[in-house]
Amino acid sequence: MKKILFFAVCTALCGQALHAQITIAAARALPVGSSVTVKGLVINGSELGDIRYMQDATGNIAAFDISMLDAVQRGDSITVSGTTSNYNSLLEISPLSSVVIINSGNPMPAPTDITCLSGWAESYEAKLVTVHDASFTDSGTFSTAGSGTNYNVTDATGTSQVRVLTATNIDGTPIPVVPVDITGIMSQYAPGGTGGYQLLPRDLSDISTGGNPPIISSALSQTNISTSSFTVNFSTINAGNTIVYYGLTTALGSTASDAAMVTDHALNLTGLTAGTIYYVQAASISASNDTSFSAIAAMATASNSSGQIKVWFNNPVDNSVSDGVNAVYVNGTLDDSLIYFMDHAIYSLDVCIYNIDNINGIVSAINDAYARGVTVRVICDSGVDPTTYNSISVGVGNKTKSPPDGSTNADGLFYGINHNKFIVVDAVSDDENDPWVVTGSMNYTDQQIKLDKQNLVAIQDQSLAKGYTMEFNEMFNGDFGPDKSNNTPHEYMIGGRRVESYFSPSDEVETHLISEINTADYDLYFCVFSFTRFSISYAIQDAVEDRGVFAAGIWDQTDAADSTAIEICQDAMGDKFIHYSQANLLHHKYLIVDPNCPQSDPLVWTGSHNWSSSANNRNDENSIVIHDATIANLFYQEFSQRYTDEGATEYVDGDCDFLGVDPVVAAEDGIRVFPNPAHNSLMLEIVEGTVEHMVVYGMNGTRFAVPFNAEENRLDISQLPAGMYMLSFYLNGDARYSSLIKN
Repeated sequence: MKKILFFAVCTALCGQALHAQITIAAARALPVGSSVTVKGLVINGSELGDIRYMQDATGNIAAFDISMLDAVQRGDSITVSGTTSNYNSLLEISPLSSVVIINSGNPMPAPTDITCLSGWAESYEAKLVTVHDASFTDSGTFSTAGSGTNYNVTDATGTSQVRVLTATNIDGTPIPVVPVDITGIMSQYAPGGTGGYQLLPRDLSDISTGGNPPIISSALSQTNISTSSFTVNFSTINAGNTIVYYGLTTALGSTASDAAMVTDHALNLTGLTAGTIYYVQAASISASNDTSFSAIAAMATASNSSGQIKVWFNNPVDNSVSDGVNAVYVNGTLDDSLIYFMDHAIYSLDVCIYNIDNINGIVSAINDAYARGVTVRVICDSGVDPTTYNSISVGVGNKTKSPPDGSTNADGLFYGINHNKFIVVDAVSDDENDPWVVTGSMNYTDQQIKLDKQNLVAIQDQSLAKGYTMEFNEMFNGDFGPDKSNNTPHEYMIGGRRVESYFSPSDEVETHLISEINTADYDLYFCVFSFTRFSISYAIQDAVEDRGVFAAGIWDQTDAADSTAIEICQDAMGDKFIHYSQANLLHHKYLIVDPNCPQSDPLVWTGSHNWSSSANNRNDENSIVIHDATIANLFYQEFSQRYTDEGATEYVDGDCDFLGVDPVVAAEDGIRVFPNPAHNSLMLEIVEGTVEHMVVYGMNGTRFAVPFNAEENRLDISQLPAGMYMLSFYLNGDARYSSLIKN
């Protein structure tokens, strides 16, 4: 767990105050650096981190300490002593010398009404306020990787800024698409000394449409994907019916609904076309006739494609750890594999790449495709070699570059680089076996192809090719980096495998990467070129220290000025966390989860995305996640060779005894769940009592509404994708849990 030292908070008078108690207004009037003691009502808890905002009849002020305020919650009346300080223009009492909780459970004060024009001002600093009928300018879901994310909101008077912090339950929920009332604490972050006011909502209840709406509290998720149907899932805080609007464009057009008033929503859309992307929006109406809407999401049906997945590596691999399918090492000839797909393009070829040269004939292959009548488009980074770029001959208007690294868009947000590495072949073909997506870690230069450690992955699937084409079109039409939106499907069913797809910086990629790490039950491995994000390190640390996962990893570069990410992994993993020392670059960006535990959903994450802030927040990147034991083992063979080359000797030992391998699993005394693993149904044998509130959770936290026959105590799991789940239910009023494996 995180290495933070905690100190006890005084909860009773433990000595005389060091200074005479004064009002908050008096404390604010004193010079910064004054020693003060004030009493006030606390208006936030740990959802905003280590800071507490407090008020009395005269004013508001913040108090900050990394430990002394841990036990202080919203509604507490407290006395604090300390020194006033200015933290990036926010006046706060810090450091603290004393905290006394007088009493708890006091009601919150009524928030003060403000507008976007008048409310973001010093007179409201640290105060509980509400702005009415404000609209978020962003769509999709709230993403708070790191400490938090800023969002613009507008009302009739102007535009101001709301900051959603990671510790709140707002993270990952849909951004409202209708005007809302936003309550929160007016804070300030202005390193330059002026401005920087931010409204901090404390939880979902602080973002309200008025009335008693269901309030959609999760992003839309997609399960049970087939060639003609899929299930749309979401959750609401309050009960409501289930409505799903869908269609081939964002105009939608078709509707499906379920009148049952629930908080866990699942609606199966049928009669769909194979290999097709649909736009989906959910809504829910409460008993009081108040409505909540989700943002529009893209979802794909399964295609009738072959679903082939091919993997190559350009440096030696360790076939001794193969599970029967040997990983392919092509001795620096990954250009041949790439050119093969370019040469076989019939109708269309889209190339999106950070850097390229023609030493191995790749530019020639692109030009040859255009010469034989293929529609060819190319996107390169702005820093690509100009001579090479000029030699790409694909017709007028068919190639473009990303904006310069460090330039800004109209909103003042920074562009990064076009760091993508993918081609899409024949996405426009009517033959479902023509389209391919080829991606991996490799740039198309001689050094990268022949010397640096790389992987290349080719996937034959019509739906995935269409999804990648959507991303390509967005950039080709001029929207890069912060201008992009989260508008592509993320879930695919390819050749019977679950495959996920994400693009940076629009798709909350780091959040999804951490979610994959959190599914590890037995072992995980990674090779990554650039590693600076300590939120990922904490997830790995938790896997090792909390769940006993065997973890090993190799990294090449980090931030010389801040090695926090590296230090956390070193503390958790010891000698199994290795700084790459061989020749050339370790250019991989892959994660392998549970390759030696086939009953626990083995997966591989790969693509262009380094574990860095630039990759997550600024760059255009692509990532693919393949849930498949064989593919995971292929990458494990690659990792084993890199690991051995570094002199490592410690490997995972023993059989994976992850819960679920036995045919019968006891959940608690008085009940057993069987068979487990299961194919179509799961039985509950109960000694005495009644089972209620049956819910199935995916390992990423997604909730599934699964039919439960209470008379037979039988759970129908036939529509669940294969994988690992958690079963939650109540028996005689007591919460019970059991792991579940669907074969």
